[in-house]
Amino acid sequence: MSSTSSGTATRDGFVAGVDIGGTFTDCVAVSGAGAVMTGKHPSTPGALADGFVGAMRAAADGAQIGHDDFFAAVRQLKHGSTVAINTIVSRTGARVGLLTTRGHGDAILIMRGAGRTAGLSPEEVLHVPSTDKPEPLVPRSRIAEIGERIDAAGEVVAPLRDEEVEAAVRRLLEQGVEAFAVCFLWSFANPSHEQQARAAIERVVPGAYVTLSSDLIPRIGEYERTAAAVMNAYVGPNTTGYIETVAARVNAVGVRDEIMFMQCSGGVFGAQEAAGAPIFTLQSGPVGGVVASRFLARRLGHDNVITADMGGTTFDVSVIRDGEPANRDTTVLQQYEIAVPTVDVQSIGAGGGSIAWIDPIRRTLRVGPQSAGAEPGPACYGRGGTQATVTDADVVQGFINPDRFLGGALALDPERSRAAIAALADQLGLTLEQTAAGITRIVDSRMADLIRKATIERGFDPRDFVLFGYGGAGPTHVGLFARELGVQGVVVPLGNTGAVWSALGVASADYLRIYDRVHYADAPFRPGPLATAYGELERGAVEDLLAAGIADDELTLQRSCFVRYKAQVHTVEVPVPGGAFTDAVAREVEQAFEMRYATLFGAGTGYREAGIEITDLRVTAIGGTLKPFLQEAQGAVTERDATAPESRPAYWLELEQTVETPVFQGAALQRGERVAGPAIVEFSDTTVPIRPGQSCTVDDLGNLVLTVPSGRSN
Repeated sequence: MSSTSSGTATRDGFVAGVDIGGTFTDCVAVSGAGAVMTGKHPSTPGALADGFVGAMRAAADGAQIGHDDFFAAVRQLKHGSTVAINTIVSRTGARVGLLTTRGHGDAILIMRGAGRTAGLSPEEVLHVPSTDKPEPLVPRSRIAEIGERIDAAGEVVAPLRDEEVEAAVRRLLEQGVEAFAVCFLWSFANPSHEQQARAAIERVVPGAYVTLSSDLIPRIGEYERTAAAVMNAYVGPNTTGYIETVAARVNAVGVRDEIMFMQCSGGVFGAQEAAGAPIFTLQSGPVGGVVASRFLARRLGHDNVITADMGGTTFDVSVIRDGEPANRDTTVLQQYEIAVPTVDVQSIGAGGGSIAWIDPIRRTLRVGPQSAGAEPGPACYGRGGTQATVTDADVVQGFINPDRFLGGALALDPERSRAAIAALADQLGLTLEQTAAGITRIVDSRMADLIRKATIERGFDPRDFVLFGYGGAGPTHVGLFARELGVQGVVVPLGNTGAVWSALGVASADYLRIYDRVHYADAPFRPGPLATAYGELERGAVEDLLAAGIADDELTLQRSCFVRYKAQVHTVEVPVPGGAFTDAVAREVEQAFEMRYATLFGAGTGYREAGIEITDLRVTAIGGTLKPFLQEAQGAVTERDATAPESRPAYWLELEQTVETPVFQGAALQRGERVAGPAIVEFSDTTVPIRPGQSCTVDDLGNLVLTVPSGRSN
């Protein structure tokens, strides 16, 4: 690979991306001269900065560069953080106090009436006795209603009294409140009352962590805005502490540049912005993989791609359609619907660390969602874990070489894997290998089901897509779960780099800010007011990005708007051309909406007679950063069969037996070489079993392209 320099990157320095997962922390560094360095280090839940620096050191070691020299040469450091999501899942956030408009204190507790079932699977929804609302992030006793009012036009109806806010804050402090969220009605139309409330809070509690809904999400939707503000305040103190800790740690080892943080919308922003809006870092790691996949898909000419990221803890799926990732403007997290724009990533607890267990009632084998994580990890890690995991099953089947795991940096104990799986095999009455293969079959079927949910349930046919399989465990399992889907093809991106694919996406992500404004307009749209509104949004965006250090020639603005048939609840985001907003552009927006609506919901489902209206305007501001580009092999690439230098026994589910299996070192495979299954392709950080009846070829960019005939698993 090679790269072109841009902005802060120099040809003698590196742009680095670090992605912390539940099991491993990954680092990718791209030099201005074109070298790509990768490193993996076990995540360190008790001290995440240790794993962060450890992954960077591993990347330097792999490139045979001294640690001090490597750190000093980092010109741009970007990070996909899991602190916010871990804080929410573990319920270890701050005690939040909520200030809201009088009469609306129950909005976050009512949850639009959908809190019992939001985000649940159909099976969970149908089992009514087991459904319930989530534990409140802010109980009723910590919600203070304030006698203020602003109307829909932004006019003050009832003024805000400072003394009332200050008295409410003192009452909340008596309950141990550590952070504050403020969400008043119609504050996105006029934020003055929320700003006044923040000043009052800070007079009582200097330095308090305060989230204003008008700063965070200036869009209509009282519940979604309130939930986002509360959740942001809930994770804010933990995230701020982490940002300060990791910044101090990397500065101490010689990295001089400010860390930028990955957002769930697909770009990065500065550390100060991340501390103020940590809710935007949710799912940032998996989104990094989608960003990298879009980059590679464009290079390969694939418009439709399913991304499948299997790490140590979760399996994450997204869809790239017509060259762009699927997005959504609200996110369901822990059954709360929050108004946070994000790349649409769906996840389940299915990774290399997923624990296999036997259902005590049905006496059947189950896998996940519980995970052994990084500590203690799978049994084969030898760190105290005794339960069988997916990784242990891969070791028992012979797909993972215990002496070469992570390039030999972490030696595995196969006897511990056998002992853990034998405990299950004895209860099931199966052989050791049959039980290991059963674990693989179950987890792969769960992953295939999630892909079907992300495609077929949304009107997409998997046969129209290419599947990218990546993450530390993704290449090991892609051959099985892909064949249940009938996809056009399967790609393991850039060989070993696929094991740290999300970190590559983080490293290559652009600086990104989203600016929203509520703006109602009925069709036919009048160009004048829309042009004025877009102009104001764009001027503010340019000022912010220039202040953030983005050069003028690296700045791009993209317009869009949210449109719906009148009297409907759901809107559709429609791109808007830049430049002058004319009558022709207005008509183009109408037509684009109707085409997009028909694509999403089916031809003939629209009802134009009801009228069409714009509800919100959006400007996305993008600051370009260094991008790697892929160097093709020079000269003609001739397809030929590769010769295996070694072999080892491996159990194949399709053959129901153990056979001596050719083993290829992925780094030694040349462009155009073909490997026929059954076979194993080993890289330093991942392994690719080529299943019986399948084959793979190394393309001229270094990707492994698998031929996977369709057909359900045996």
